[in-house]
Amino acid sequence: MKRVLLAIFLLAVGAVVFGTLRHATAAIRRDISIQSAASAQQSAGLIRLRSEQQQLSDHVQQTGQLLSSQPSVPALGRLAQKILSGASLQNLTAAETEQLLAELGFNWNTTGDYLIISKKSLSGISFDGMKGVKLSDAAIATLAITPSERSAIETMTRQLGDTRAAWAKEHVQRTEPSGDIVAQYSLPAYTDLAQSQLAIFTNGIVSALGAQRAQWLQDHSDRWMEDTGLRAGPDFSKVPPELLANLPPDAVQPKPTTLKLIRYQSGDDWYINCQLEQAGGNMTCGISPWQPFPEAFKSLFPGGWKELAEREGFELPKNFKKN
Repeated sequence: MKRVLLAIFLLAVGAVVFGTLRHATAAIRRDISIQSAASAQQSAGLIRLRSEQQQLSDHVQQTGQLLSSQPSVPALGRLAQKILSGASLQNLTAAETEQLLAELGFNWNTTGDYLIISKKSLSGISFDGMKGVKLSDAAIATLAITPSERSAIETMTRQLGDTRAAWAKEHVQRTEPSGDIVAQYSLPAYTDLAQSQLAIFTNGIVSALGAQRAQWLQDHSDRWMEDTGLRAGPDFSKVPPELLANLPPDAVQPKPTTLKLIRYQSGDDWYINCQLEQAGGNMTCGISPWQPFPEAFKSLFPGGWKELAEREGFELPKNFKKN
């Protein structure tokens, strides 16, 4: 009986051990299968990465060959290095500025009727800021002056003109014609009036435009300020003091503004030259219907050359009769 029970026990233990070994074997096989699949995926991924790396390497090589075949652009490289180094754009030369604008897509046709230029370039552009008591079209467009700003400035310059005209009528000096001189008028230098009007003009445009645009307008109104008497003499503000001290006293003293008309003959015809001495300088030109009448005397002779001729009783050149 005991032998039978022992046999049954051994068989049961063996069955349990066999079942356990079978399940363990199956689990091991599943783990091996999973690991094999993962290994296959990793191998595939590695092959794909190697393929992409090779493709990228080929692309880099092809790009390098393409770039090496292109002409060198040392100027563009220097410009890029200069900008990336943190240098101020104000320090770029005119050629570098033009190149930079071209790289950014700005060229002669980009903005239609307008051009984009640096503020520094304005100092090299010549245009009249004022004409008579009005702003010039060039100044309005270049400095982007609005209608309200224009109105404020021109109201101020008209008032200056009225004050100057009243002063001119009171202080003008006429010299009796003699010989070939058919007319001569002078306006004395009046520095107090000039300084007062210059201060009003400067403060007025600064108030309307701000300091920067006002400075540009004033820089481009030098001739107008001389013509209208706002600048009574030569501008010595930029002359070194040591040189200014060596100039003779009469060189720095304001001089009167003088208009002189001189008749001369060429062949069978008579002509008239105009000599204008103003702000330490002088100008000579032949008078004609197309020659503007001197601004300093315009308020005295609104009709220009014809009114002056009628006032003094001399005949104008023939070219006036054709107009």
